[in-house]
Amino acid sequence: MGEKFFIILNPACGRGQGRKLLTQLQQELAKQKLEYELYRTERPIDATKAATEAGKRFSVVVAAGGDGTVNEVVNGLVGTGVAFGVIPIGSGNDFAKCLNVPPDVRAAVQILKNAKRRCVDIAKLGDRYFTNGLGIGLDGAISHRNRAIKYLHGKAAYMWAAVSEACSYRASSIQMKTPSWEYSGRFLLAGASNGHCHGGDFLLAPHAKIDDGLLDIHLVTDMKPLRRLMQIPKVKQGQHLTLPEVQMHQAPWLELTTEVPLLAHLDGEPFLMQPGQVRVHVVSEIFEVISG
Repeated sequence: MGEKFFIILNPACGRGQGRKLLTQLQQELAKQKLEYELYRTERPIDATKAATEAGKRFSVVVAAGGDGTVNEVVNGLVGTGVAFGVIPIGSGNDFAKCLNVPPDVRAAVQILKNAKRRCVDIAKLGDRYFTNGLGIGLDGAISHRNRAIKYLHGKAAYMWAAVSEACSYRASSIQMKTPSWEYSGRFLLAGASNGHCHGGDFLLAPHAKIDDGLLDIHLVTDMKPLRRLMQIPKVKQGQHLTLPEVQMHQAPWLELTTEVPLLAHLDGEPFLMQPGQVRVHVVSEIFEVISG
């Protein structure tokens, strides 16, 4: 008996890309003769609730959307034992890159049909799971600005947000601690990565792997706006690791302490990190995925 797929589509992902690609998605699923049920989200957290319920009836739950949709679906699936698949039709599709699933509907559906399974790590911030990365400071400010931009789309919007915030963002203070390293002081951006790519095109953690049981932790101390702008191409290419302001560490967990609210993102979704102490840790190889 073949796989039975529950596909959770976010019509609004990628600035409406999900809605535009629905017909093509249905055609490709029919062409590959896949048994499936399609669910369309309407509001935040819909995907999490739908994934939890679908885990009782389906062997694979698929996120058809961007990294935000992936994050919601994963949070509904952890602990169910149901496999996860992705059809990347969002703006960034960072976790899909880690799974070798291209942003092409036909190719992604073929990968679902091939059903190559593997177990990967995910990470957890407080009570929230994430697949790709946590970013705080400048990284978070870029995500907030990107969400607010209406006149650009996709990678162009993210690049404009990055340039704008690089010119205007003011550094803050943070305390960071791993089993073998500590830092306390001013910072430009900081965070923890499970996957290697952020913002669609930025190789922020080029050595990160989703099956090594470790987080790749980054800290960048402050620099003047012009120097920030000059480093953007290096971050896109993963060539920033030798900069004197950059520190990278690998660890199974990270403790963060802040005294003021900080702009942040989790898998590209902007939020405000409240003052206090939080712990980020990796959850090793508990999550089954379908990959390319």
